[in-house]
Amino acid sequence: MGEILRLGLILMLVALVAAVALGFVNSKTAPIIEEQERMRRQEAMRTVTSSLGDSLQFDSLAVEGLANPYAMVDRRLAVVAVSDAVSGDRLGYTFVAYGKGYSSTVQTMVGVDSSGRIVGCSILYQQETPGLGANAENQPWIGQFEGKRISQCSVRKDGGEIDSITGATITSRAVSDSVREGLEAMREQDLFEGGERA
Repeated sequence: MGEILRLGLILMLVALVAAVALGFVNSKTAPIIEEQERMRRQEAMRTVTSSLGDSLQFDSLAVEGLANPYAMVDRRLAVVAVSDAVSGDRLGYTFVAYGKGYSSTVQTMVGVDSSGRIVGCSILYQQETPGLGANAENQPWIGQFEGKRISQCSVRKDGGEIDSITGATITSRAVSDSVREGLEAMREQDLFEGGERA
């Protein structure tokens, strides 16, 4: 009985030391990870809006009454206004779309011009099946969204103009539907010039 008690006490001490060490490492690395994530998002915003100009300024936009199509994945639609840094003219918007894929929530950075036409998309995060859903990151597929409007942002099987990834229709739908839903929420708040309705 004494031997079992001694082994239990040793195991408890080892677990306690490991927990304290893990907590310490986490407290030191969390700010670094957060900063890297912020920089990665900023770079993605610049990439998806690069066709709008060379000198761009990004400002968070508070839109009263903006619907949240991403509540089912515990995320929210946050719109960022894209303006010309010199003239201050609003050129478009960028936002992150969240869609429930086959094995993860796929995060897509989307850039749109002021009329609601997509000017760029890139996958920020996904953990879909390698060789199938993970192919959503590849330029030939994600590049299909450029130039599209709201009504075109569905897979062909659902009446849209986006070709599904072979063997990964769930991921394809997750990305296209999340992009379309974000654009629809923005359209409902009249963020697009010319009253984009399609």
